Amino acid sequence: MILVKSLDADGSPKEKRRKGTGKITLTEVAEFVGVSAMTVSRALRMPEKVNPELRDRIDAAVSQLGYVPNLQARNLASVHSDLILAVVPTFSSPGFLPVSEALQKVLTERGYTMMFMESGHDGQSEQKTFEKMLAYNPAAIIQFNIDTIESCTQLLANVDVPILEIGALNTHPVGMCIGVDYGKAVKQIVTHLADASLKNIALLCTPANNTMFRQLLSGWNTAMLALNRSPHRVVTTHLPSTIATGVNIFKDMMITWGDLDALICTSDEMACGCMMACHSAGIKVPNTVAIASLGGGVLSTVCSPALTTVEFPWHDIGGESR
Repeated sequence: MILVKSLDADGSPKEKRRKGTGKITLTEVAEFVGVSAMTVSRALRMPEKVNPELRDRIDAAVSQLGYVPNLQARNLASVHSDLILAVVPTFSSPGFLPVSEALQKVLTERGYTMMFMESGHDGQSEQKTFEKMLAYNPAAIIQFNIDTIESCTQLLANVDVPILEIGALNTHPVGMCIGVDYGKAVKQIVTHLADASLKNIALLCTPANNTMFRQLLSGWNTAMLALNRSPHRVVTTHLPSTIATGVNIFKDMMITWGDLDALICTSDEMACGCMMACHSAGIKVPNTVAIASLGGGVLSTVCSPALTTVEFPWHDIGGESR
């Protein structure tokens, strides 16, 4: 983005939007509030030095107008930088590692620099993350398994850059969407386990977002009810999707459902943790309890015995996201 600067009446820099960029400028925020551009700049950079009432008015104007500070405005020679930003709830999110590796490879080869950021699982953290990201004037934004809250959707709508969502298939993405249908995946595994004469099946899930959770439950309920079986054996946790989580939760599940003969986990990591808990308790896998997972990563092949799994092509998806 090229900014043409002149001085305002008070000597502060005045920014003019280059025709066609469509971005709100600092000057427009200042005019909206009725103060100088320098005052707005100070409120954004050093809020503690601005009167609280005025600061609140400026914050409200920034939110209402959709203004995004440009951290590189003084040095930019083109509309966008060569920086591509990827945001994920946590770096431990299942599937993110192969996606990020593939993205890094193909985009670096094309001269782009990748920056990865965690947004957390709450809306306030997500809002702050996106505000920081957009300030870098990125060439593109990639989201992995994130449900964009309304305020962030509005913020992204004011930025003229490609936006790609990767993860659970979303019928109403902010930009483009490439992903997998978790509902179909869980139905495939339920059918496979039922064909093996397993009856008391449970689901252990750590949903990364609401879209993924809705797909999982829809697929699970549909598959179980089609078999005339109760879908009540479901455990949902917001703990990290790790081996340790699988170990700890499986112990409680066996206390609750001692007749359990099959378990589906929504990540390879949790499934391996459940398998470790079985080995520790002397429970034979798969003779006593069959354990399956969604993911199909490297971890699913090194467990003993190997996991029954639905493979998600995360590495291929990352490679095709160029």
